[in-house]
Amino acid sequence: MREFRKKQKRLYALLKTSVIISAVFLLVYIGVQPYVAKLSDLAAVICNYICDFLVIGVLVLVFMYYSKYGKCDSFLSSVENEISDAGYYLTSRSEKERSEYISSMYDDLQCCKYSMSKNIEITEFDFEFKALKKKEFFYAASIDNVDRNDVLAYLDSVIYDITVQNIFRKGDAVLCIVTDKAQDDAIALSKMVTPLGKKEQLKIAIAICEISSGRVYFLGNVKTKCQQMIANFVMNCDLPIKEQYIGKERLPFQDELEDRMKSFNIKDFKAGNFTVH
Repeated sequence: MREFRKKQKRLYALLKTSVIISAVFLLVYIGVQPYVAKLSDLAAVICNYICDFLVIGVLVLVFMYYSKYGKCDSFLSSVENEISDAGYYLTSRSEKERSEYISSMYDDLQCCKYSMSKNIEITEFDFEFKALKKKEFFYAASIDNVDRNDVLAYLDSVIYDITVQNIFRKGDAVLCIVTDKAQDDAIALSKMVTPLGKKEQLKIAIAICEISSGRVYFLGNVKTKCQQMIANFVMNCDLPIKEQYIGKERLPFQDELEDRMKSFNIKDFKAGNFTVH
């Protein structure tokens, strides 16, 4: 991935330089064109050819850049955020029982004027509550020992509820799983943000709150509405997150993800054969 990013940066630098040079030349030529035409018809023709060449050259570079890097840029940025993020965060809530923790989140969301639905079932999976305000969604589930399959199953239920049951196409959603113990394969999914729609208008973030350790696993280094909802209602803290709530330990799945990305190539990505989760 690093070599791929280096090539991308080099092409982007070339593109940016070409745009600046072309813009400056065209602006200058527009101003002096009458004088050039008076001095020499041949010089005017040459300058016109140069202008055409610069415009075509910039268009070619733009096409090259976005055809090769445009579709994967968002994907690579999200992976880089997962790798560079803190391994975990620490909650400021003091509750040590899942039911009490969930009840505190429920009360805070209710105080913030969210529309609340308690003890609901979605595609045969039980949720402690669902909160809705405009285009913000918050789902809470309680699982004693959460693994990867649990996270994926509950995530599918959230997607179904938002897009099929309620027919929303834009918004920010959080799936919060409160658990006594989070397995490593579940934690590896905690920093994954699921974008939906051609322009990624709907985003669903995962937050895993492990009561036994007081840790909250989620993507916390990107300023989004999902980050704010998790900080406010899961961790019960404000943004920016204070240092005392940021875990310093880098987790094994981040190292594994970084190693996995060393084999990244654009051909497999465009073919849909490259996955990281």
